[in-house]
Amino acid sequence: MALVSPKLRLTAITIIVMCCIISFGNEKLMAYGQCEGDITGIISKCAKYVRKAGPKTPPSSQCCASVKKANIPCLCKYVTKDVEEYVSVEKAVYVAQYCGITLHHGSKCGSYTIP
Repeated sequence: MALVSPKLRLTAITIIVMCCIISFGNEKLMAYGQCEGDITGIISKCAKYVRKAGPKTPPSSQCCASVKKANIPCLCKYVTKDVEEYVSVEKAVYVAQYCGITLHHGSKCGSYTIP
């Protein structure tokens, strides 16, 4: 059995996350569209920093550039359990904070409470 390359694995994770986001349904997808930012850019540039497996690692400058253009508190409202199956919200919060995004202590991102 052949091993899957890290690039192919990252692409698969990105597709899965996109499918989870699309599965919100029309009402939530329209509401999600109210949030600022390019979710596709965030996913393509930040996916490897927020996947469940592995340690927290500082994100790239390209990831931070995408994160800084987004309304992260707004996006947090639309993180579902389906998304949380593939994405570590704790790591996503770490990435946002590392990139200079202020998230209020006690607020929620999906089921995760910001410490």
